Amino acid sequence: MPPVVLQSPEEEVVLQRFGRALADLWAFDRPLIERRLNPKSLVHRLAVYLERQFPGFHTDCEYSRNSRVDEPTYDFPYMSRPRQRDLRKNLIRQGLSEAEAEAAAHSVTHAYPDIIVHYREENHLNVLVVEVRLLGDARGWGSMLDAKEKLQRYTLLGEQGLFRYAVGLLVELGVTEGGDHTAVHQFRNGREVGRVG
Repeated sequence: MPPVVLQSPEEEVVLQRFGRALADLWAFDRPLIERRLNPKSLVHRLAVYLERQFPGFHTDCEYSRNSRVDEPTYDFPYMSRPRQRDLRKNLIRQGLSEAEAEAAAHSVTHAYPDIIVHYREENHLNVLVVEVRLLGDARGWGSMLDAKEKLQRYTLLGEQGLFRYAVGLLVELGVTEGGDHTAVHQFRNGREVGRVG
């Protein structure tokens, strides 16, 4: 395979391109937001618009590979089956029922980001990681708090950073009596750094 010659765009460019993709989502898929359809439908459509904004890069939904990880680790979502069994056993020892432990282990080991913009097999080109939530969805593994924790993990740089995405965005969308609602929280190097727009 020839070496990749792409360069990761500057943060400002990433945010501008994301803004255009988000505008397309509102323009062409507003009914998905208004009707509060399955968030996966929104995620897919936003990924389509992001793909157009980042030619040469791959835009994937719930992508489950990392070329930096050569062996199973405890860092979700890369947990081997034996370690998943260990996790379930430990949760049961801590007082959870078998069903609760199974559900918790499944949640931890299947926590992939909604959308990533990257170049497959080249971790130095991890450009953007996005989580999408509908306004008012605040329960369970898909809550805002869990999305923020996931983005902190995916944007962490340095020795502790396993994924090292340059920009992380948490997008909350909804339609209220007061009008359209869009909130975009930005993450960089494992921390929330403010809102976009």
